[in-house]
Amino acid sequence: MSPQEQVDLLLKAAQQASVELTDSVRVAFVACSYDTAFESIGRQVQGRIEQLTAAYGIDGPIQWSLWIVDDLPTSSAFGPAVETAMRAYADLYQAGRLRTVPMHSRPQRIGGLKGRALLDGMSAALDDGPALDAVVYLNLNLKVDARLSALGLLPVLTGLCDAAVGSRAHRDGGVVLGAGNLGRAKSLAYSFLARSALPPLDNFQDTNAPLKVFSSAAARALVQTARIDQVTLDCEWLMIMHAQGFSMNRFPVAWIQRGGSRPPWHLIPLSVRDIFRIRRAWKAGRLE
Repeated sequence: MSPQEQVDLLLKAAQQASVELTDSVRVAFVACSYDTAFESIGRQVQGRIEQLTAAYGIDGPIQWSLWIVDDLPTSSAFGPAVETAMRAYADLYQAGRLRTVPMHSRPQRIGGLKGRALLDGMSAALDDGPALDAVVYLNLNLKVDARLSALGLLPVLTGLCDAAVGSRAHRDGGVVLGAGNLGRAKSLAYSFLARSALPPLDNFQDTNAPLKVFSSAAARALVQTARIDQVTLDCEWLMIMHAQGFSMNRFPVAWIQRGGSRPPWHLIPLSVRDIFRIRRAWKAGRLE
């Protein structure tokens, strides 16, 4: 089976999962500016809205909302570009289901703060009311199709787990298309280091796939406990789930490279440092 055929099978499975989600629930999807500079912001926002509409409709049982956190300086014009794209979907926008929110717990900065921005977005969505049933973290860029979120929402919303963790790993049924050899080597090396330093993550061959689903209680625990502001958020979030006794499952996702995107080589030293920050926090009981 070719990689593209695998992608098609995953999307078909996700479509079936979305059909099985028949109870009326509220789900917030949260993203920020991370890894979006290589493509039009409007195109990315439009793509996400179209994918969510294709998966869950507009008036279906999954009452979804999309929250995009502006964690960049005003001069970047990221927030206005997001707003412009959202306003094109007038009904969803006026209903409050498309939201741009500023990062509030830290100053907005060049390069953004992925971990902190996502936590601020989760907090805003959780506090908006009425109560959410699930929160989904995803990247705004279109490398992982938002329709695949149904594969994680199904086990969370049916009570099989508190957190569903997307995985690009082959052993989990995941797919990677278009990643260069150096990029894949970087990801494998990082994953090995993370699992070595953080033994509770030993079963997670891919900790960093940008699609994770949390029950509202699990998401609230992240907002209250997480401290990593940068891109190593995934490892900390999984360790918090472990430390606080939340159950986790994995589900497969397909990751497809986009033109113009490059691996964030400059973040490697920071990511390595943060792994050991997380290890110290875990050993000291600060993730509980």
